[in-house]
Amino acid sequence: MWKTSTLLFICLLSFCCLTATAQSTKTLPAREMEGGAKIVKLYPNPASSIINFEIQQHNNDRMYELIVYNFLGKQVDKLKNINARTTVDLGSYYSGVYIFQLRDREGNLVESGKFNVVK
Repeated sequence: MWKTSTLLFICLLSFCCLTATAQSTKTLPAREMEGGAKIVKLYPNPASSIINFEIQQHNNDRMYELIVYNFLGKQVDKLKNINARTTVDLGSYYSGVYIFQLRDREGNLVESGKFNVVK
C-alpha cells in the first residue's frame, strides 16, 4: 500500500510540475504585453436572452470573426465580418459557461474571454 500511494504522489507531483512549466512558457497576447487593455466589452454578463459584444478599438479596415465554444470545447457559434457592436441571440444556448474568441481576418487570436448564460 505504501508503495502505491508513494508512486501516486510522485506521478501527481510530476504532472503538476509539467503543467506549471508548460503554462510558464506560453507567449502572452499583445494586449497583455501592452498593459492588459481589453479590446472586447461584453454585456450583460450573466446573460439570459442576448449578449452584446463591443470592440473598443475597432478599425473600419479590420474585419473580425467571433467564435463561441461551450465549456466542453465544442464550437456552438461563429459570426464572421462582425461590426464594432454585435448582438448574439442566446435562444439556442443552454445555461452554462461559454468561451469566446475574437480573431482577425488571418485567424490570429485578438482576445478571448468567457460569459455565463442563465435561463
